[in-house]
Amino acid sequence: MEGLKFKAEKSTISMLTGALGVYMTAAMWFEFNDALGVYFGPSMGIIVGTIVFMVYQSNKNIKEFSFNGNYNTSERTQFVRHDDGTITEVDGNMEPGRNAVGWIAIMYFTVVVLSEITWSDLLS
Repeated sequence: MEGLKFKAEKSTISMLTGALGVYMTAAMWFEFNDALGVYFGPSMGIIVGTIVFMVYQSNKNIKEFSFNGNYNTSERTQFVRHDDGTITEVDGNMEPGRNAVGWIAIMYFTVVVLSEITWSDLLS
């Protein structure tokens, strides 16, 4: 039962982090396009912004997936080498209950609210 709770906490935090990332990316993207629209006009601003985004994303993917070949990004997992030489990824030995899902949700909500109050108008 404890393993199920651990996996649920882990996936909830992953979903919250993904949602915050999507929000921040969209908010900054609209701000960036507005700023480019001032200099180039709205249509050309979107074209320039899209090209910049594609170059950035391409360079990021090259760096992330081509160097070192290590795709393990979770601190909760570890690689185990078996006697036959195979390697598998298993959950780590960190104690359960260290995922403060409620506090992380409150912190992410606060970031969104403060962003909306200060600079972003994405949700309003």
